[in-house]
Amino acid sequence: MRKGAKWAGAAILAGAILRLLFLGAKSVWFDEASTMLLAGRPLAELTSLLVSNEVNPPLYYVVMHFWLKPFSDPRFGLRLFSALCGIASLFAFRTLAARLLPERARLPALVFAALSSFLIHVAQDGRAYSLLLLVSLLSTLATLRLSEDRPRARWFAAYAAFAAVGLYTHYYYSILLAGHAVWLGRKIKDRVGWLLAHAAVALAFAPWLPTFVAQMRLHTGDPVVGEALSFLRVLDILGVTFFDVTFLGLALPAWLGVAIGAGFAALAVSAAMGPSADRKAADFCLTHVAAGFALVLAVELWGGRPVTQARYFTPLSPFLLLLAALGARRGWTRVVAGVVLAAGTAGYFFSAIMVDPRLDALSAVIRRSSADNVPVVHLGKYYYLPLRVYYMPERRHLLAASEAVGMDYRGMPPYPGVVEDKDLPALGPCVVVDESRTLSAERVTMATGAQLAALRAAAR
Repeated sequence: MRKGAKWAGAAILAGAILRLLFLGAKSVWFDEASTMLLAGRPLAELTSLLVSNEVNPPLYYVVMHFWLKPFSDPRFGLRLFSALCGIASLFAFRTLAARLLPERARLPALVFAALSSFLIHVAQDGRAYSLLLLVSLLSTLATLRLSEDRPRARWFAAYAAFAAVGLYTHYYYSILLAGHAVWLGRKIKDRVGWLLAHAAVALAFAPWLPTFVAQMRLHTGDPVVGEALSFLRVLDILGVTFFDVTFLGLALPAWLGVAIGAGFAALAVSAAMGPSADRKAADFCLTHVAAGFALVLAVELWGGRPVTQARYFTPLSPFLLLLAALGARRGWTRVVAGVVLAAGTAGYFFSAIMVDPRLDALSAVIRRSSADNVPVVHLGKYYYLPLRVYYMPERRHLLAASEAVGMDYRGMPPYPGVVEDKDLPALGPCVVVDESRTLSAERVTMATGAQLAALRAAAR
């Protein structure tokens, strides 16, 4: 085995270990609980639930419906699937780097991918993003094949199939599809094949289009975490690829992500201005990144509101790492980039463990303090779904109506889970979960419904 292959194997092994490390340590968070809820319902209910409770396509939930059945712990099952997709993505990324980059940049790119705290976070999250990453890499490999002189028909079919799977996995796969279309529009010689492949993708997605439109109409006014896609916001998103310490986001200075993103931008400029052997790869990556951000910006301008979070840019993250490896031509730049990546990885694990709501301990407190027939009233929604779906499904959980925004909590199976202030006195004794400590110094307190109603009235 060549020395380079040994180092590449070591990088993949290290990346695999990091993606499996502390896999079950973090509390289930709101979106993971939503995944569990939808995946646990009969498939016949999935479309209506996705309209009322999510703004996502169905494929990941269908896969989880079957994948989770053998697991006694759905938290571990969800995250294991993401970790396996993340490990498979490292192999796909290695293939992409080998086909695209000059030899000197291949190992650094793989090391960057293995250590990226953003990709590790994606691989440890019970959501669709790790599957999205894997599909994005496979479709990118198909795109490279199609841009060759005489692509075979099977690669048109593979490209269309991966693109359809990507759109059914996450709507933001479209930012990658835009980049693919632009690149192939510039490079491919078989224009008929290009048109037929994209027509096949559109035809495959057409049956879901009415549901997508219904989701957009229903959730247009929902609050979205994030800021408009300004220049500084773009730099911050680029920085997250290297330094994703999401759980410490409120404690870190706002300029940190922008500064790291600016460092990446410098590497991208270096890649674009590098030797001729690097420029084709840089052109390929920059085309996809520019097309993706341009599409998002156009949607934000058309809709008049932010529509993004950093994780939505998962399909573009491999191109950012490839550009960083191309741009880091000198030894010291690779060392600096590696140190930033390692710091981001350490920060991710530190923040994931230390900044955690400890919902398992919280549920134990609730069980010790009250009988099973005492309802749990939530004054915030972020603990509500994890406690209802995963930690304490045997209890009845009710969400204060003022917090019931963004999902159909009143129609959520298997029972409506919203309580109006006027109905609180009829509850009698209840456990109050006050995650923001707005009414008391404790997250969990015992009260009667009448007492809670009075406290909420006084707080207003």
